[in-house]
Amino acid sequence: MRTSGRRTNAINPQNYMGGFVVSRFEKSTMSSYQGSASVQADAKSIFAFVSDPENFSHYVPGVLRADHGYGDVIHIEGVCPHTQFRGVGGFHVEEENLRMRWDSRANLNYRGWLQVMDRGDYSDVMIHLEFDPGPDQASNQEFEHVLKHHPESIQGTLQETLLRIKNICESALARA
Repeated sequence: MRTSGRRTNAINPQNYMGGFVVSRFEKSTMSSYQGSASVQADAKSIFAFVSDPENFSHYVPGVLRADHGYGDVIHIEGVCPHTQFRGVGGFHVEEENLRMRWDSRANLNYRGWLQVMDRGDYSDVMIHLEFDPGPDQASNQEFEHVLKHHPESIQGTLQETLLRIKNICESALARA
Protein backbone atom coordinates (compact mmCIF):
# COMPACT_ATOMS: atom_id res chain seq x y z
CA MET A 1 0.00 0.00 0.00
CA ARG A 2 1.32 3.43 -0.97
CA THR A 3 0.86 6.03 1.72
CA SER A 4 2.18 9.46 2.57
CA GLY A 5 2.46 11.35 5.82
CA ARG A 6 4.10 10.51 9.09
CA ARG A 7 3.18 7.00 10.02
CA THR A 8 3.32 6.42 13.75
CA ASN A 9 2.30 2.78 13.87
CA ALA A 10 2.88 -0.24 11.66
CA ILE A 11 0.06 -1.98 9.85
CA ASN A 12 -1.58 -4.19 12.41
CA PRO A 13 -2.95 -7.56 11.20
CA GLN A 14 -6.16 -6.71 13.11
CA ASN A 15 -6.66 -3.85 10.66
CA TYR A 16 -6.71 -6.21 7.68
CA MET A 17 -10.32 -7.13 6.98
CA GLY A 18 -11.63 -8.74 3.82
CA GLY A 19 -8.93 -7.38 1.52
CA PHE A 20 -8.91 -3.89 3.02
CA VAL A 21 -5.98 -2.42 4.89
CA VAL A 22 -6.58 0.41 7.30
CA SER A 23 -3.67 2.62 8.28
CA ARG A 24 -3.88 5.26 10.96
CA PHE A 25 -1.56 8.27 10.91
CA GLU A 26 -1.67 9.58 14.47
CA LYS A 27 0.51 12.71 14.29
CA SER A 28 -1.26 14.15 11.28
CA THR A 29 -4.47 12.22 12.09
CA MET A 30 -4.56 11.12 8.46
CA SER A 31 -6.45 7.93 7.79
CA SER A 32 -5.98 5.82 4.72
CA TYR A 33 -8.15 3.02 3.29
CA GLN A 34 -7.50 0.80 0.30
CA GLY A 35 -9.24 -2.10 -1.37
CA SER A 36 -9.22 -4.00 -4.62
CA ALA A 37 -11.34 -6.47 -6.55
CA SER A 38 -10.74 -8.70 -9.54
CA VAL A 39 -13.28 -8.23 -12.31
CA GLN A 40 -13.84 -10.55 -15.26
CA ALA A 41 -14.09 -7.72 -17.81
CA ASP A 42 -11.94 -5.63 -20.12
CA ALA A 43 -9.97 -2.92 -18.28
CA LYS A 44 -10.85 -0.16 -20.76
CA SER A 45 -14.58 -0.98 -20.56
CA ILE A 46 -14.46 -0.93 -16.74
CA PHE A 47 -12.64 2.39 -16.77
CA ALA A 48 -15.05 3.93 -19.26
CA PHE A 49 -17.89 3.04 -16.87
CA VAL A 50 -16.30 4.09 -13.56
CA SER A 51 -14.76 7.34 -14.84
CA ASP A 52 -18.09 8.76 -16.04
CA PRO A 53 -19.50 10.84 -13.14
CA GLU A 54 -23.06 10.14 -14.32
CA ASN A 55 -22.45 6.48 -13.35
CA PHE A 56 -21.30 7.22 -9.78
CA SER A 57 -24.82 6.78 -8.36
CA HIS A 58 -24.85 3.24 -9.77
CA TYR A 59 -21.78 2.07 -7.87
CA VAL A 60 -20.96 4.47 -5.01
CA PRO A 61 -23.29 3.94 -2.02
CA GLY A 62 -24.92 7.18 -0.91
CA VAL A 63 -24.25 9.13 -4.10
CA LEU A 64 -27.52 10.31 -5.62
CA ARG A 65 -26.16 12.46 -8.43
CA ALA A 66 -22.81 13.58 -9.84
CA ASP A 67 -21.85 15.64 -12.85
CA HIS A 68 -18.64 16.85 -14.36
CA GLY A 69 -18.47 20.60 -14.03
CA TYR A 70 -16.21 22.99 -15.89
CA GLY A 71 -12.55 21.92 -16.14
CA ASP A 72 -11.46 19.62 -13.34
CA VAL A 73 -14.56 20.16 -11.17
CA ILE A 74 -17.15 17.62 -10.08
CA HIS A 75 -20.50 18.38 -8.40
CA ILE A 76 -21.88 15.65 -6.17
CA GLU A 77 -25.02 15.10 -4.10
CA GLY A 78 -25.86 12.29 -1.76
CA VAL A 79 -26.80 11.02 1.66
CA CYS A 80 -24.74 9.70 4.55
CA PRO A 81 -25.93 8.29 7.90
CA HIS A 82 -26.47 11.67 9.58
CA THR A 83 -27.32 14.06 6.78
CA GLN A 84 -27.61 14.85 3.11
CA PHE A 85 -24.64 16.44 1.40
CA ARG A 86 -23.88 18.53 -1.63
CA GLY A 87 -20.33 19.31 -2.63
CA VAL A 88 -17.79 20.40 -5.16
CA GLY A 89 -14.48 18.68 -5.68
CA GLY A 90 -11.59 18.21 -8.01
CA PHE A 91 -11.81 15.40 -10.57
CA HIS A 92 -8.99 14.24 -12.83
CA VAL A 93 -9.13 11.42 -15.37
CA GLU A 94 -5.88 9.88 -16.61
CA GLU A 95 -7.28 7.74 -19.39
CA GLU A 96 -3.84 6.59 -20.55
CA ASN A 97 -3.18 5.13 -17.06
CA LEU A 98 -6.79 3.96 -16.49
CA ARG A 99 -6.73 6.05 -13.33
CA MET A 100 -8.92 8.78 -11.87
CA ARG A 101 -8.28 11.03 -8.89
CA TRP A 102 -10.61 13.19 -6.85
CA ASP A 103 -10.55 15.50 -3.86
CA SER A 104 -12.98 17.44 -1.73
CA ARG A 105 -13.04 21.19 -1.66
CA ALA A 106 -14.98 21.20 1.61
CA ASN A 107 -14.16 21.38 5.31
CA LEU A 108 -12.68 17.89 5.45
CA ASN A 109 -9.55 17.13 3.43
CA TYR A 110 -10.63 14.05 1.52
CA ARG A 111 -8.99 12.63 -1.57
CA GLY A 112 -8.69 9.35 -3.38
CA TRP A 113 -7.96 7.52 -6.56
CA LEU A 114 -9.24 4.55 -8.50
CA GLN A 115 -7.13 2.58 -10.96
CA VAL A 116 -8.01 -0.28 -13.28
CA MET A 117 -5.19 -2.68 -14.12
CA ASP A 118 -5.33 -5.03 -17.10
CA ARG A 119 -4.27 -8.55 -16.08
CA GLY A 120 -5.00 -10.27 -19.40
CA ASP A 121 -7.98 -12.54 -18.69
CA TYR A 122 -9.33 -10.22 -15.99
CA SER A 123 -8.79 -6.75 -14.51
CA ASP A 124 -8.08 -5.49 -11.02
CA VAL A 125 -9.82 -2.39 -9.69
CA MET A 126 -8.09 -0.64 -6.80
CA ILE A 127 -9.48 2.24 -4.74
CA HIS A 128 -7.44 4.31 -2.28
CA LEU A 129 -8.95 6.91 0.09
CA GLU A 130 -7.24 9.43 2.40
CA PHE A 131 -8.78 11.70 5.03
CA ASP A 132 -7.10 14.59 6.91
CA PRO A 133 -8.55 17.09 9.34
CA GLY A 134 -9.82 20.29 7.77
CA PRO A 135 -10.42 23.83 9.04
CA ASP A 136 -13.91 23.14 10.47
CA GLN A 137 -13.78 21.73 14.03
CA ALA A 138 -17.33 20.32 13.93
CA SER A 139 -16.56 18.35 10.76
CA ASN A 140 -13.31 17.12 12.28
CA GLN A 141 -15.05 15.94 15.47
CA GLU A 142 -17.73 14.08 13.50
CA PHE A 143 -15.13 12.41 11.33
CA GLU A 144 -12.93 11.53 14.32
CA HIS A 145 -15.99 9.87 15.87
CA VAL A 146 -16.53 7.81 12.71
CA LEU A 147 -12.84 6.80 12.61
CA LYS A 148 -12.73 5.73 16.26
CA HIS A 149 -16.14 4.13 16.67
CA HIS A 150 -17.31 3.14 13.18
CA PRO A 151 -14.29 2.52 10.93
CA GLU A 152 -16.11 -0.50 9.51
CA SER A 153 -18.58 1.88 7.85
CA ILE A 154 -15.80 3.32 5.66
CA GLN A 155 -14.44 -0.17 4.98
CA GLY A 156 -17.94 -1.46 4.25
CA THR A 157 -18.69 1.36 1.83
CA LEU A 158 -15.39 0.77 0.04
CA GLN A 159 -16.10 -2.94 -0.18
CA GLU A 160 -19.67 -2.32 -1.39
CA THR A 161 -18.36 0.07 -4.06
CA LEU A 162 -15.94 -2.55 -5.38
CA LEU A 163 -18.63 -5.25 -5.32
CA ARG A 164 -21.02 -3.04 -7.30
CA ILE A 165 -18.34 -2.30 -9.91
CA LYS A 166 -17.62 -6.01 -10.20
CA ASN A 167 -21.27 -7.02 -10.50
CA ILE A 168 -22.21 -4.28 -12.99
CA CYS A 169 -19.20 -4.80 -15.25
CA GLU A 170 -19.38 -8.60 -15.20
CA SER A 171 -23.11 -8.61 -15.89
CA ALA A 172 -22.59 -6.22 -18.83
CA LEU A 173 -20.04 -8.66 -20.24
CA ALA A 174 -22.47 -11.57 -19.82
CA ARG A 175 -25.14 -9.64 -21.79
CA ALA A 176 -22.73 -8.82 -24.61
